[in-house]
Amino acid sequence: MNRVNMLAAFAASSVLLAGCSNDDGGGSTTPDYTSFAEIEPDAAAMQSSYTDSNGALLMGITPATAMDIPDSGSATYNGFISGEIGGSDLIGQLTINAAFAVGDGSITSSATGFYHETDGAYTGTLTGTGILVQDPPMGVSQVQTDIDGTLSNGGTDYVTAIALEGSVIANGADPIGAIAGTADGNVGGNFLDDGVFSAER
Repeated sequence: MNRVNMLAAFAASSVLLAGCSNDDGGGSTTPDYTSFAEIEPDAAAMQSSYTDSNGALLMGITPATAMDIPDSGSATYNGFISGEIGGSDLIGQLTINAAFAVGDGSITSSATGFYHETDGAYTGTLTGTGILVQDPPMGVSQVQTDIDGTLSNGGTDYVTAIALEGSVIANGADPIGAIAGTADGNVGGNFLDDGVFSAER
């Protein structure tokens, strides 16, 4: 299924990724998926709440201000990363841990539990670090993190590197309740087309 059609089909879905976290770095939980058919509606519902199919924020959704973002503490955001590989969707579960600080905070991120629309499960975990900028210059993303590692499918290993760039945004009444944006990179020799990510605390 084309990602644009996927997002449209599930935009109205109310099934969201279950998770909890708080500013003091509390624990979080994520569901276990066993197939692409299970993970797809949850990913589409969350992502279509914040971005279009290219990872751009939807009209009316704006990045958090520097005053919204804490000067200390931490939060865990759970969600999804997705894109097309060879014309079919690949979706994985994403965790972003943000350590807030005056100016530039730090990010650690990981993605695992990937499922491909036609090829099934991809094993392996991508990890990385980055920064969360309270008040970035124009044209610079608030959240910048690279994740890399090796994903395996059908006996083949795919060296993978993906750059996540996005914004801290509101989730309901929580002004910093979500992070969303674009995901650009490669899975083996294949470019990740229309890559997007979103995560909620």
